[in-house]
Amino acid sequence: MTTIETLGVYGTRWLSFMENNHKKLFRELKKNDTLIEVAESVDKYARDYKDLLDRQYEQANPRPYDSEKLRKWTFTRDYYTDGEVMRERVLAPYTKP
Repeated sequence: MTTIETLGVYGTRWLSFMENNHKKLFRELKKNDTLIEVAESVDKYARDYKDLLDRQYEQANPRPYDSEKLRKWTFTRDYYTDGEVMRERVLAPYTKP
């Protein structure tokens, strides 16, 4: 069973976003004991999306072999993909089906 302490980075960021921006829905999910379950789902969905974006970035921008260039390439890739994941998957409120 996942707890807030063991939740992934995207699930944790989503919890913080929901607590600060969607207080009523946050309280409702917490009251119904579904908050962590939804955060786990967001975390998995976001990590899967990041993996996809990382692969797409690597196809468009081949990984360099030089260590200094690789460090910069990795930073740029992570900056791009993490930002996209945050906008598209994490900073979106949970809506009931």
